[in-house]
Amino acid sequence: MKNIKAYWIVGGAIVLSVFIASSIGIIKSSLYYLVTNKDDISVTGSTSTNFTSDLIVWSASFFKKDMDLKAAYNQIKKDRETIKEFFISKGVSEEEITFKSIDINKEYKYKNRFNDEGDKVDSEKIFNGYLLTQEVELSSSNVDLVEKVSNEVTDLIEKDVIISSHAPKYYYTKLGELKIEMIKLAAQDGLLRATTAVEGGAADLGELLETSIGVFQILGKNSNDKFSWGGTLNTLNKEKTAYVNVKQRYEID
Repeated sequence: MKNIKAYWIVGGAIVLSVFIASSIGIIKSSLYYLVTNKDDISVTGSTSTNFTSDLIVWSASFFKKDMDLKAAYNQIKKDRETIKEFFISKGVSEEEITFKSIDINKEYKYKNRFNDEGDKVDSEKIFNGYLLTQEVELSSSNVDLVEKVSNEVTDLIEKDVIISSHAPKYYYTKLGELKIEMIKLAAQDGLLRATTAVEGGAADLGELLETSIGVFQILGKNSNDKFSWGGTLNTLNKEKTAYVNVKQRYEID
């Protein structure tokens, strides 16, 4: 009987030792996981800024029509000089004026022929003259001046110049510098978001693991422009708003 008790005591001790050893192993393994398995956090920082375009590109088309090509060319050449003088008189410099190449087209009219019953039999294609079209473009940093000139261009009608105005396009020549500053601000915004998030969870923000810059969206200020996956570049509005975001992934200590 004593031998049986001794057997159970020894066996129980062995089982207990194995259990304790296993438990220590599990605890050790858990502690190792907690120490070495670090989490991370992903955030998106963003920023936007309003700015005013500092370059305007405006164009207009003028044309002349004549049965004789040389006569049409001489007339449009005369109109070109009249337009140039008009712009210079308004304060536009000669360097800001560009005349594009002349586009020449033959025009035709059609004369229908009918039978005695009034049904159309065929039509005759008749040459109706040469139509010459040329485009003039103003590119200037004096945005207000070109806007004013574009609104007064119809005054050329009094000089027998038929001219059609196009919508101006607005650009910003310091866009490269603006983008760099905005990327910096968006990154700072992302860092602030990440720091705030981990502090709320009683943790510390670690190293920056990954970052990527989103596409720039340049929209008309207070316009109905839509964001695009490939980025948007508005040229119709003088006043614009630029947007950019920066995605970041930080380690959590």
